[in-house]
Amino acid sequence: MNKLPAQKVDGLIDGMAVLQELAADRNPVSGLALAKKLNMSPVRVNRLLKTFAYLGYAYQTTSRKYAVGPGIHVMAAQTMAASGLLRRAFEYLELLSREAATVALGMLWKKQVCYLFHKSRSMAMGAGIGSRNLYAAQESSIGMALLAELRDERVRELYDGENVDELLDKLAEVRRDGYALLYHHQHYSLAVVIGQPAYAALAVSGIADKHEVPALLEKLREYSARMEQQNS
Repeated sequence: MNKLPAQKVDGLIDGMAVLQELAADRNPVSGLALAKKLNMSPVRVNRLLKTFAYLGYAYQTTSRKYAVGPGIHVMAAQTMAASGLLRRAFEYLELLSREAATVALGMLWKKQVCYLFHKSRSMAMGAGIGSRNLYAAQESSIGMALLAELRDERVRELYDGENVDELLDKLAEVRRDGYALLYHHQHYSLAVVIGQPAYAALAVSGIADKHEVPALLEKLREYSARMEQQNS
C-alpha cells in the first residue's frame, strides 16, 4: 500500500476498484451488486461499467450483467509476457512439483496473496496457472514471506483497525529466519521471496515431516536465486 498522492484522481481510483472487483467475479455481475460490494453510488458504478464496456475491458451480457471483456485478457497476456516471471518460474515449479505435494508462486496484493501458479501433485502443470482466488496473506507462507519484507508501520496500515501484535511477532521471526514456515491442516508450508526488493515468493506445501524442510528450503533458495539472475 503506497502513500496517497496529494493530488489523487478519485475517478481513476473508483474505476480501478470497479474493474478489479469485476475481474474477481467468476460469473457476470450487475452494477447494483458491484455498487453494494464497493459501497459506491450505483449511478457512478454503472457509468464506469459503460465506459469500460466502450473501451473493451468489460461487456454486457444478455441478462444486462457485466463480465470482463477482451481488453482485460489482452492486458493480462501483455503483462505476463513483459514481466516474464511465470515463464522463468515454470521450469523450477516443475522441478519442485516432483518433490512436494503442492507448489506455488504468488505475489502480495494489499492483505491478500494472488497466486500466479498453484498446483497439487494430482494436477497437470498447465492446470496450476491461475487456479486459485485471492487468499488471506497471514494464512499463507507466501503471504507471510512477503509481509515480512514490509516495515511494521506499513503492516499496521494494511491491517488498519485490527490487532496485529501477534502477526508482527511472527513476521519478526520470518525476517530473522529468512523464510516463512507455517503449520496448518496437519502439514507445513514453506516460502522464500524472489528479488531484492522482493516482488514475489516461491513456496511448497503439504510437507508432512518437519525434517523435510531443510532440503526443500535449500531448493527454494537456489531456484529463487536462479530466477532473479535470469531477470537481471
